[in-house]
Amino acid sequence: MEQTRILICEDSQEGIFTGIYEAYERRCDPLRTKLQAGEEGNLCLFADYIRVVPDPGKAEKMARTLRRRFGAECYEQICLALSSRQEDKGQAVYRTVAEGLSGRVKGELMAHLGNPFVARTFALARAAGNESHHLLGFLRFEETKSGLLFARIRPKNNVLAHMMPHFADRFPGENFVILDEGRRLYGVHPAHGEWFLAVREEGAELPGPELSEGELQMQELFRFFCRKIMIKERENGALQRQLLPLRFRGYMTEFR
Repeated sequence: MEQTRILICEDSQEGIFTGIYEAYERRCDPLRTKLQAGEEGNLCLFADYIRVVPDPGKAEKMARTLRRRFGAECYEQICLALSSRQEDKGQAVYRTVAEGLSGRVKGELMAHLGNPFVARTFALARAAGNESHHLLGFLRFEETKSGLLFARIRPKNNVLAHMMPHFADRFPGENFVILDEGRRLYGVHPAHGEWFLAVREEGAELPGPELSEGELQMQELFRFFCRKIMIKERENGALQRQLLPLRFRGYMTEFR
């Protein structure tokens, strides 16, 4: 009897796409194959472990196949699912792709929610997408003395790459940086250039940028404005927390 194969991939979109590509290259049976994102403490008995090294070429081939077979919208949902912090995202996406490439699915793949793996991928994508959408409104840029726009976030999911195109499209002529503090991940946009991601893996935390005088004055004016428009008798803390969770407020000017 064929052993269960467990492909251990890097916990990244490139790593998981490489793992899916190699699963097909090795002709693995999806029913007896597990795609694992990152290391796991517990090992399975009688399983064949295979470590997958991220390969940009294989990942790009996989991405092209997904876009061609399932369309741009489905591809975006798969990418959002892979930005989730949940450990089962690799297996959910792998089995979703396997279901789509099997030829059994009629119509849009992500509408095939009767399949538990497609339903799980859909749920992961929705959760990550909701957080990304919230941050597009809750993120606050601050102007530094050098003229750079700087912002901090700490999302649950790794959604910075999904946020950068939004701000790059709206501020094409600005130098700006968005820092995901939890992952030490920087989204960098040079004025009139292409944005990119950079990781600070080691070393002490960098000091915060020094803000310009105009920025400090504007922040105080904005906080004063928010206080003045508030009607204390109509304050509804429960509704406020529902619309604006507490975890976002530490990075917002009006709550500091």
